[in-house]
Amino acid sequence: MKVVIIGGGVAGLTLGILLHRKNIDVVVNEKFIGIEGRGHAFLMSNDGYSILKDFFPETKVPFLSKKVNQFSLKRIDKEELIKIQLDGWYCIKRASLISFFYSLLDSNTLKQGRIFSHFIFENEKAVAAVFENGDVEYGDIFIGADGSNSKVRDTLFGKVTFSNIDVKEIVGISGRSSIENQQASVFQKYQSIEMGLAFGFIPISADELVWFMQYDATFSDGQEENSPEKLKLFCKEMLKDFPVEVAEILDANDFSKTYIWNTRDFDVLPTFHKNNIALIGDAAHLALPFTSAGTTNAILDANSLASLFEQFDDSENIFTTFYNERSINLASHTEQGRELKKLFLNPNLHSERGYIVPLVSNLENNYDALIKPLKVYYFTDPVCSSCWVIQPVLRKLKLEYDEYLDIEYHMGGLLPSWVNYDKGNINNPSDAAHHWEVMSKGFSVPLDGDVWIEDPLYSSFPPSIAFKAAQLQNKNKAVLFLRRLKEMLFLEKKNITNIDWIENAALSCGLDSSVLLKDMKGKAIELFEEDLRFTAENKINSFPTFIFISGSGTKITLEGIQSYEKFEDIIHQLIPFAVKKKRSIIPLKLFEKLDNMTVSEFAFLNDTSKENAELAIGELFDAGLIEKFNTKNGVIWRHKFMD
Repeated sequence: MKVVIIGGGVAGLTLGILLHRKNIDVVVNEKFIGIEGRGHAFLMSNDGYSILKDFFPETKVPFLSKKVNQFSLKRIDKEELIKIQLDGWYCIKRASLISFFYSLLDSNTLKQGRIFSHFIFENEKAVAAVFENGDVEYGDIFIGADGSNSKVRDTLFGKVTFSNIDVKEIVGISGRSSIENQQASVFQKYQSIEMGLAFGFIPISADELVWFMQYDATFSDGQEENSPEKLKLFCKEMLKDFPVEVAEILDANDFSKTYIWNTRDFDVLPTFHKNNIALIGDAAHLALPFTSAGTTNAILDANSLASLFEQFDDSENIFTTFYNERSINLASHTEQGRELKKLFLNPNLHSERGYIVPLVSNLENNYDALIKPLKVYYFTDPVCSSCWVIQPVLRKLKLEYDEYLDIEYHMGGLLPSWVNYDKGNINNPSDAAHHWEVMSKGFSVPLDGDVWIEDPLYSSFPPSIAFKAAQLQNKNKAVLFLRRLKEMLFLEKKNITNIDWIENAALSCGLDSSVLLKDMKGKAIELFEEDLRFTAENKINSFPTFIFISGSGTKITLEGIQSYEKFEDIIHQLIPFAVKKKRSIIPLKLFEKLDNMTVSEFAFLNDTSKENAELAIGELFDAGLIEKFNTKNGVIWRHKFMD
């Protein structure tokens, strides 16, 4: 079998390299000679980046890339609208990536200077691709990877209907390096709240950044395209009210190497192939650039298609399966791009909860949206030491009975303030410090009470309100956020009433910290007050307290620190058919899922001895897969995230 690829961009080259490494005869045909200068740089998600790394296990991927850790969207007066941690996004120079790809292909596999003309057909199947220079390349399967203006696509299906060019984008690489948060690798974007106009920039090296200006196409009469000088004047005039750093970036830019992108898309095709010819990348599907999904999707296309060559011998099965695997996600990306464009052109349509992050969304796991047979009201508080002690039990319930339990978190308001506070033996911060030390020793749980001496919290209300704000964004991430707040407090002695620590925790859990801080001043306060009323109505006087309610209305209340077996008994009493989930306990996988554990917690979750737990954790630590965090009353082991 011989595969002929038409187009030597990211999609075509990636597919060519993958097929070549599978010992499939392949030829990549590129119209340009040498490295084409257009493209500058692009964002790529970890979905695509991980594939690139897996291509070349024998060497470090050498193309220039920079991890992007954070996205920040601000108004032009610098008020922050969005601030969110990014997980697995990279900024890559296109020329560097293409150059690296070229180095992996010999002249028999990569043929340049070939502009596609037409196919030669026999019995309705293509047998050869003909190029304008007279070259003819025979093959068995043909792949059109020739971009958004694909001639191969026109041959198969005729002209597609492109959307109107409503937004234009100017892209350049600036030499200015003294940008705020340069080392933090922030994707910074300023956006007008009155009209469709935005400016963004991303560091790509120590001394370069890629920048872009997006603008409503009606703002332009086309004069900016006539010369570099007019283009610069146009940009500076459009952005004159933006922060001063924007003008500095433009001043350090070479406008002779800057280009204008007429953004458009088309509906996802009903199929990506006809007989033995198929399309991938922008030739097959084109989304607007607001999602930053184009390059990642090109690589995912190539990876998906290449893997199918090992599963099937005939092109029909390969191409049909390829379409089934890719079309649904691609259609969602197209729709997301259109929604982002609509909001960009009409800023007044943004909701009071803020702007949408202009990156392709990961599909949320809808499992927790399913109806589960047992409702559990969990009454807790961020500063409750007993709620910290019971964490391993909750984690194990999640691992083994999650499909049955709909756990609803409610904040109980344990510490309104220290004024006239009287909870048994605790009347002031020093009493709390002593109580925590007793709890730590009594339950062999790391728990450092010195925070109450060194930097005592004045109330548990601020972190409780922050949790309610997190729930407004994502209930699963809110639980992770609450866990992180508790780690900061109980292990790291951080005062979690401090807004900086709250923001830090929010970012680390994938929440939009800017929106969370705004919600803490409004809707989240109302939700917290509802929790306090609900707690009072249920006559909850201690934490943790759990109220289990079955589908028939049977109610069981469980108070305080209880054994795991007690929880299991209640589950089986209310749901006789409940079956504990069988799970493969792989130490590293458990750390990847839960992030951190003590030795005793690891032993409890794995149903093993403390000695075996210490051995397993020691092996992971020696392999550099987890790291050690020492506290006064014990050690916590954390998963070590690798780039």
